[in-house]
Amino acid sequence: MKTFKQAFEIIQDAEKFHLDMADLYENLLEKSEDYRTQLLLRHMLEHEQRMARNLSNYGEIAQQKVMQTWLQYTHEESAHDFIRQLPLSDPPTIKEVNNIGREVDRYFSSLYEAVYGAIESMEVKEVFEDLKQIQDKERITLSMATNSLWDM
Repeated sequence: MKTFKQAFEIIQDAEKFHLDMADLYENLLEKSEDYRTQLLLRHMLEHEQRMARNLSNYGEIAQQKVMQTWLQYTHEESAHDFIRQLPLSDPPTIKEVNNIGREVDRYFSSLYEAVYGAIESMEVKEVFEDLKQIQDKERITLSMATNSLWDM
């Protein structure tokens, strides 16, 4: 479904998505029995909480930067709908948890690229380019953490 949203609303939606993912990781952490999976889940939980805080802070600043811009928005998926599409055991394996993290990163990269391409205001484009760069850096950090867990 395509809807129209203001740019700052997309940031609010992204923040909520990250908070929902943090809740999911916290729930999975309670169920997990494998030490490496627990380490990865803790790292991903902290990652999602950090991203939500970043977006909250960014949203406050961004509202001052012509974030009233309207655009066509197609990423309507909730975190719960997103997760439902992914295979997940009970308790989850480390590979499944790693896959969730990669898919979430892809989702946000795709979202920020789509928004960037749909906005004409250079000021607003900069906001979403910055968000994409932050997401890309976080993806690298997550990848390094995951790689270190495989070595354990």
